[in-house]
Amino acid sequence: GLYRAFDKDNDGQLDSVEMLQGPNGGGEHGNHAVILTEDKQDLYVVAGNHTSVPKFIKKSRIDMDWKEDLLLPRQWDARGHARGRLAPGGWIARINEEANDWEIVSIGYRNQYDVAINRHGDMFTYDADMEWDMGSPWYRPTRICHVTSGSEFGWRSGTGKWPSYFEDSLPSTVDIGPGCPTGVVFGTGAKFPAKYQDALYVLDWTFGTVYATHLIPDGSSYKATTEEFITGSPFPVTDAIVGHDGALYITVGGRGTQSALYRVTYTGPESTAPATGGLDEKTRLARSKRLRLEQWHRPDAPPAVKYIWPELSSSDRFIRYAARVALEHQPVDSWKEKAFSSKNIQAVISSIIAWARQGDTSDYHRALKSLLTIDLNDCDKGQILGLLRAYSLCFIRHGEPSPELKNAIINHLHHIDTENDRDLQSEWVRLNVYLDGPDVVEKALAFINDDKKERIPSWGGLIARNARYGGTISQMLSNMPPASKIYIAFHLRNVEFGWTVEQRKQYFDFLSTASTHSGGASYRGFIDNIRKDALAKCSDSELAALKDLNSGQSTQIAVFKSTPPKGPGRNWTVDAAVSAVNASGSKPDFDSGRNLFHATACSACHLFAGEGGAIGPDLSSVRNKFSVHDLVESIVEPSKVISDQYGSSIVNTKFGQALQGRVISRMGDDNQVDRYEVYSADPEAKPVVVKASDVRSVKESPVSQMPPGLMNSLNPSEVKDLVAYLLSRGNKNDPIYQ
Repeated sequence: GLYRAFDKDNDGQLDSVEMLQGPNGGGEHGNHAVILTEDKQDLYVVAGNHTSVPKFIKKSRIDMDWKEDLLLPRQWDARGHARGRLAPGGWIARINEEANDWEIVSIGYRNQYDVAINRHGDMFTYDADMEWDMGSPWYRPTRICHVTSGSEFGWRSGTGKWPSYFEDSLPSTVDIGPGCPTGVVFGTGAKFPAKYQDALYVLDWTFGTVYATHLIPDGSSYKATTEEFITGSPFPVTDAIVGHDGALYITVGGRGTQSALYRVTYTGPESTAPATGGLDEKTRLARSKRLRLEQWHRPDAPPAVKYIWPELSSSDRFIRYAARVALEHQPVDSWKEKAFSSKNIQAVISSIIAWARQGDTSDYHRALKSLLTIDLNDCDKGQILGLLRAYSLCFIRHGEPSPELKNAIINHLHHIDTENDRDLQSEWVRLNVYLDGPDVVEKALAFINDDKKERIPSWGGLIARNARYGGTISQMLSNMPPASKIYIAFHLRNVEFGWTVEQRKQYFDFLSTASTHSGGASYRGFIDNIRKDALAKCSDSELAALKDLNSGQSTQIAVFKSTPPKGPGRNWTVDAAVSAVNASGSKPDFDSGRNLFHATACSACHLFAGEGGAIGPDLSSVRNKFSVHDLVESIVEPSKVISDQYGSSIVNTKFGQALQGRVISRMGDDNQVDRYEVYSADPEAKPVVVKASDVRSVKESPVSQMPPGLMNSLNPSEVKDLVAYLLSRGNKNDPIYQ
């Protein structure tokens, strides 16, 4: 909920608190930050993707009929995380002080924990990745986003995340890489050099890093560079603020780890006078144009089509986006004829996307014929991708076209030059799979079988240079999974007919090869699920011809052959184990620690340095967030702190049942929970649906899936070896062994 606390007598002690109207979100993806708006009149409220938008919110700067808008069937996360969570994902709202007037400002995040506003009045956030997706085409790294009015950043659960080039969404300002975003704050008011006063400081809990993000005006928005401002081990940063003394204050802690408060000050010759530089004239004009368009992001705004229309064709994506959202707030009848008759390529694309989201199906054929008038020879890559997305949204929102129009669209797409561009190839395959294009299997396999290597992501250079990120990520980057080809194979799994046996073999051979690469915890599960979907489309004769390829499961990495601990063991307490780790007189042994990681069954559930299972969290980064004491405590007492991401709940029914698993509550028309869906640990299993009226209680399970006593077979030297190995990030040359 949302609470308001008072210090009515200004004595520095809070003397009353009241609960206001607010969302019912809990846990690490629930309710987050509250900050003052740029005009100091209202508040912004931040909510993660497990916080449903309350029914009482009726106002939004983006259409509240949010949909998944996926052309082909999605797969949920291979391990079941966020299964059943739908749009709009994480969201940001503006509210008044009494919390009785709510307006959605921005949507489509995974888990943006905090927001901050620069001295020019622009708001930014640091959105989370889904680390289990790494290596998959739908992996989105942690990233800085410019939070503009009506913005949509395209988070969807599982494989459904929108590519950043989707025209009905906005791209990130800069991608940072794997991590766990927490607090963000601008350096405004800090006694730092001007560059650092204008920097956006973003905190990464997982890898113990504070980044200084330096924003560079770019049209009506920004681009950015990032600098590692502070790092530490352990340094699990949670939040930051500029104090009245001009210092930057940072807190650390979270999930039961030791908390602390740090102060950062500047010493040096540069001036620390308040930064006063303004935006240049070109930037100021572009920004003013965007802000003017955003004034029409509400249904009660005056008619403005004549002002909006010219900006639908802007080369500035943020202006073009703001114009389309403004157009969607205008009556469709006031602009649809312009959409169907325009000769401007970008205006047609933008306005038909607006029509697909707001228009009536009676105009469906006219909308498609407008897109068919676009001459592909006159389009750049961005416009072709926009055209393909416009077609997709028409199909998604208004159904299949007539056979005549379907054939015309297939022919239109045939003229797209996809030779050297993975994005165009993927979208071409996506649409042709949907339209049953006659040559989609042949062309898609040609894309998959070409000899072009996967490009290293933009954030790869940063990660590769930094040992803090551990073996799992380094292994993936050194042998990049063919993510863009996997995307094409993912689309192609839906095609049932038109295959030769040889083509089927090529397809499944590719999936087997792809599964030998390293990735996040769900990477191989996704490959297996793609294979299962594709096998379900095979005929009996095809299955017979394919039986010698493989058993239908991903190729597994060879299992480490461990030897049992030497012992003798004991019932370890936290204090005793910490003392054993810190004891002087002997150096820890890397090979022994690696052996014990497997021998004690840690590897059955945890990935570390590219080895192990994927039931529990990846341990490659524990050094950045856990001290020796915190790490030992999490092993000896695993149920003391259980992360939302790995916890479960128990649903007790009035019939005496006790159902355990991930629980999602579903709301009825009266804004009350009317049923619960209980998902077991098996990602393939269907949820058990229970009526709310049949439920006695829903409680978080207090017991971790990790059993206690895993170290009890170890002697003191072996405890030291195991803990040192976990703190080494899998690096035999780590200073911990010196």
